[in-house]
Amino acid sequence: MQIRKGILAPIQRRESAVTADFSKRISIEPVSAVFIGSGEKIGKFETIVQGKKTHILNFDKLMEHEKFVDYFVANSDKIFNPETKDAVLLKIFEVLKIDLQEYSYTSFDTIFDKNGKPKTLQISRFIRTAGRYYIPGSSLKGALRTMIIKSNQKFEATLRNVFRSPNVKFEVEKVEQNIFGQPFYSPFKLLRITDSTFINNSHIKFKKVEVVHFVRQKTSIPQFVEVWLPDMRSNEGNKVAAEIISLFSNLSKLESLEEVRRNEKLKEALGYFRNLFSNEKVFVDRMKESAMIIINMERQKISTMSDNPVKKTLEEFYKKLLDINEKADRGFLVRIGGHTSFYSKTAFRGFLEPAEIKVLKNFGYRKITESNFPITTRIVKLSESPNDIMPLGWVKVELMD
Repeated sequence: MQIRKGILAPIQRRESAVTADFSKRISIEPVSAVFIGSGEKIGKFETIVQGKKTHILNFDKLMEHEKFVDYFVANSDKIFNPETKDAVLLKIFEVLKIDLQEYSYTSFDTIFDKNGKPKTLQISRFIRTAGRYYIPGSSLKGALRTMIIKSNQKFEATLRNVFRSPNVKFEVEKVEQNIFGQPFYSPFKLLRITDSTFINNSHIKFKKVEVVHFVRQKTSIPQFVEVWLPDMRSNEGNKVAAEIISLFSNLSKLESLEEVRRNEKLKEALGYFRNLFSNEKVFVDRMKESAMIIINMERQKISTMSDNPVKKTLEEFYKKLLDINEKADRGFLVRIGGHTSFYSKTAFRGFLEPAEIKVLKNFGYRKITESNFPITTRIVKLSESPNDIMPLGWVKVELMD
């Protein structure tokens, strides 16, 4: 298990770790709200409606209140009944003189259905272990894998050819094989990224996620997610550390195999991978290029929106992202986690053609418009102000060694 000792703590490496030609300790900091889901949801009994406000209760803190535990157990049948839950919990708080605000993560305006009853909302939690939050190495590796493929035009051309194949369903299942040859020879198997150190809990908040439609005003049931937020005042204490390790010794063994020497596609891919990690500048420049492609595609989609405060705020935000990406001394931007865009999660360097978009219907994208895809984006609302919003998922990665 990765040992974490706090913000920017040194990575503790196993004694058995293989010596690598490229091993870089990195810092990761949020530039926008970041959500990496654990699959855990806030249960109905973990929220409480008080008048026009709904509170998300901090049950970890409540369970440290000895008398509350006794009252909770004694009244659990009523607390787990949606019809009586709120009244019973409010009575317990009144009897024990518990300040509802003090024992809540956050509160928001209650959303009622057409019958005047509070709606049951989906509230998702950030990944954590033993109550502490972190960035899984697998999440960052998946994002970097996409950016590495996106950084090479030949790789992306191979991916597009898959979308033109008459056997596209079969071909998509082996995209990596189409690019790198047999999957057990993939250089990505030689790339490791550790889990991060722990995130400062004060930067984790519950926020509302809304869907923004590029063509028309369209409402949807809002979601609430637990996100890692950038510190608008200072970056102090809002970074975590991890490590990128590329095992070149194993890459050399791969290149020496007869099966690899006979496969021109794989030889070329391994050569690109070796060159990518040959020195810091090459790696950073390629990642900057991929980030710039994603940012500019997002800007192009936002430009199609009708004029409103949301459009203006997003345009300014993505302009700022370009500047951050360009000026990062030894780093680059990358988009990770949930509720991010299709093109940040796929290796395409440009928008799909209508015929290629049509292919997506084979993979669960049922309600798509072939002439305009994607047609929505998601934003986090930091407050009720229409200008106080940001997209999800952007972090700055910087090399530290």
